[in-house]
Amino acid sequence: MAEHTKDFVDVPGGYLYYEQHGRGPDVVLLGGGLADLRMWDSTVDWLAERARVTTWDYRDTGLSAPAYGPYSEIDDLTAVLDAAGVSQAVLVGVSEGGRRALGFAHRHPERVTHVCAVAPSFGEFPDPSPEEAAAREVMRRHFADCEKVLAADGIPAVAALDVDAWCPAAPQNARRLLIGLQIANARMRLMTEYYGLELDPPIKTRFTELEPPISVLIGHRDFQATQLWAQRLTAQTPNATLTTIPTADHMPMFSTPPEFRDYVLATLPT
Repeated sequence: MAEHTKDFVDVPGGYLYYEQHGRGPDVVLLGGGLADLRMWDSTVDWLAERARVTTWDYRDTGLSAPAYGPYSEIDDLTAVLDAAGVSQAVLVGVSEGGRRALGFAHRHPERVTHVCAVAPSFGEFPDPSPEEAAAREVMRRHFADCEKVLAADGIPAVAALDVDAWCPAAPQNARRLLIGLQIANARMRLMTEYYGLELDPPIKTRFTELEPPISVLIGHRDFQATQLWAQRLTAQTPNATLTTIPTADHMPMFSTPPEFRDYVLATLPT
């Protein structure tokens, strides 16, 4: 019978909720910024048959504590791994989770066997090319539209707008799930200040220093800026490969599940 653990771990200024499913090589899943570990339920269903899978809620999401002061994103992940008994793992991070996974891999390469960076998001480009600058302008217009809809119509409306922009290929029930998660984790959107501290200097300026193997995944139906970040990450990282799925969007675990499954399973130890 597969093992299943649900628990909390204390961290400075709060606590974090995590779950662990299955047996085998360790895989840790890091989700998008406005979701929580429930976004991984369909992934855990098949991945826990091959691996011991750890999922967790960032501060300000899910069942983890709200943040009222600065904290280290990397130390939070370290605390979860230590509490869950994970000494070394494949890290699978989507969107903001890709950035967090890469930051951890830079700080603690000895604890990472592989990073799956799925549609990783890093914000503004340092020294952008004209193409990158134009793509980020499209992103800024989307963020401005979200602010207008939030002010006029509230959280449910902006959640639907945001999900439809990032995940145009998501099937109906996945769309409903992602909208619901954004509504449930609306604190993240409404916060006037984000307290999480990433690697300093940030990982987006330090791709050349990454040691573990990196598998980058991007979909052609994602924002152009995210696609360009994936290309930049792959070009600058010493041991990186890029997989492109034409029909995938920002969340390929929902838009193209079979291809996402093949991509993740290829990184597990044989």
